[in-house]
Amino acid sequence: MNKLRFSLLLLSSLFCLSVYAEDVRVQINGAVLKQSCNVKSGDLNKNIIFNDIDPQLLVSSGYSAEVNKVSIELENCTGNVANMSYMFSGVGDDTYPELLKITGKAGGSPEANARGLAIEILDASKKALSLNKKINFSQEINTSFFTFDFYLRYKSTSQNIDAGDASALLYLDFYYE
Repeated sequence: MNKLRFSLLLLSSLFCLSVYAEDVRVQINGAVLKQSCNVKSGDLNKNIIFNDIDPQLLVSSGYSAEVNKVSIELENCTGNVANMSYMFSGVGDDTYPELLKITGKAGGSPEANARGLAIEILDASKKALSLNKKINFSQEINTSFFTFDFYLRYKSTSQNIDAGDASALLYLDFYYE
């Protein structure tokens, strides 16, 4: 009987040895957004082509060319997106920093760039917007899809406009707060 008790005691102690616990710390990081939208993948990069213009049409500082409409599709909007803001950013013009500077195509020569004009950004109601300034979006988005419209146009910054490459790079960021 003692042999059996000893064997059972030895067997139960082996099971106790195999049970070993160690604390593992798992840190979870994340956020729950009650409101946001995604930019449709096809709209993450836009290539806007302006019509060629005659520099004589922009006869003095402040004259503008025709507007070009740009639409950015937002999708998967959740909740009622009411606290959204946005900002257009890029290199500001030397004379009028609220306008986008003509910088030319990547890898191009600065001497080949047009001079005496910049690009003006307009909201959906065609009111001028300043570059590099955060703007509150006054409309509430309560559908899963939304089209964000704005306009771009050339604007003269000088009485003399030199012909050349009139390209620039503009960024648009959306903020959900």
